[in-house]
Amino acid sequence: MTALILPDAWRRRALVLRETTIVLDWFDDEELAEANALWRPKRRAEWLLSRAAAKTLAVELGLAAAPSDCRIAERRIATSYLSLSHSAPYAAAAIDDAPVGIDVQVVRALSERAAHLFLTDDETAAMQRSSIEDRLIHFWAAKEAAWKQLGGSTVTLKRVPLTLQAETEQGLAFDSVETFRAGDLVVALTRPTS
Repeated sequence: MTALILPDAWRRRALVLRETTIVLDWFDDEELAEANALWRPKRRAEWLLSRAAAKTLAVELGLAAAPSDCRIAERRIATSYLSLSHSAPYAAAAIDDAPVGIDVQVVRALSERAAHLFLTDDETAAMQRSSIEDRLIHFWAAKEAAWKQLGGSTVTLKRVPLTLQAETEQGLAFDSVETFRAGDLVVALTRPTS
């Protein structure tokens, strides 16, 4: 499996994999049936890869002895919270003791005119002041990760509050989430809440 190098502070909570051969032996019959119910091969591959990331991370964290021992149910592994994301050819997982959110977005051209669809006026102004490359994708990924941490309880991303606190060459730090660019990918991970 090809794992991306993430910031040191993220490594005990998150893992991002690049498309790879999926080891089907890692999945039980019920999991494979769920994957096979997805009729589009792309969706099936994303489903499997994101769960392979979760199983790999669970083993690294000592929550399972082997990927095949790890069962994902209701966004949980063992007694931990789980968040999954995919943006072909990548998939990610985050595991924490408290609700957590992760999002991955392949860098692509996006019109900043779309910002009003998911950012408030204050957030749009903060985005426009930011000088980071592909800034709209950083904001989008941050919103998605924060939304996942909230369990998807808000109706729209626009209602998920974000306050930009700092900018680095590779990412943005918000009040509840951080972003990081690795090559052609932007990853967002919520900050620990416990």
